[in-house]
Amino acid sequence: MTAQPEFSRVLAVEGLTPDKVRKETVEANAKECAALAKRFDLRELSNFKADLRIRRVEGGDVVRLEGKLSADVVQTCVISLQDVHAHIDGEFDTFLAEGGKHTAKKFGDEADFGIDDDDTAPEVIHNGQLDLGEIVAQYLSVELDPYPRAPGVSLAAQLAEAGLEVKNNPFSVLKNLNPQDKSAPKPGAKSRDAERLKIIAENAGKSKKGDGK
Repeated sequence: MTAQPEFSRVLAVEGLTPDKVRKETVEANAKECAALAKRFDLRELSNFKADLRIRRVEGGDVVRLEGKLSADVVQTCVISLQDVHAHIDGEFDTFLAEGGKHTAKKFGDEADFGIDDDDTAPEVIHNGQLDLGEIVAQYLSVELDPYPRAPGVSLAAQLAEAGLEVKNNPFSVLKNLNPQDKSAPKPGAKSRDAERLKIIAENAGKSKKGDGK
């Protein structure tokens, strides 16, 4: 049995027509925000809402969904573990089809598109219904900063506080860390901090490669 989404707003698509845009506003209550915060590893989530425009694509059984979402979030700084407050504004424009099995094609003046074959994907219609809340929640997760940093927090400063030598390139220091080195300090607060910072630096490097930098 599929678990109920934390934020669910179900809409039947039967009444949607190509010549009329249906407007919907969905907003998460405090309980739903708390559940989504837990799901997305946030300290807090509030004021989460989305304004949506929905209509059926002419000539097919496909629905087009356009939306603008906004939310206030509190994440955890990946370096200092401080609170990182942010306001999120995002937009999306997607096509939805029954079961995600629709073949890519062109409908009138609509753009070419493809639907994911994965039945677990959010951009699908099941039994003539689509869950606006779950779709919006998925797009919120895309907008979240994967490596939030508190203002003024320096990785180099954290390395120095952890008792590591700071050079021009702090990542070169982390590469020299050897957990098997018998001369390394015994496990303690500083050594744990050093290990955490090493992981952070590695993740940051992967992120930069993914950005093409």
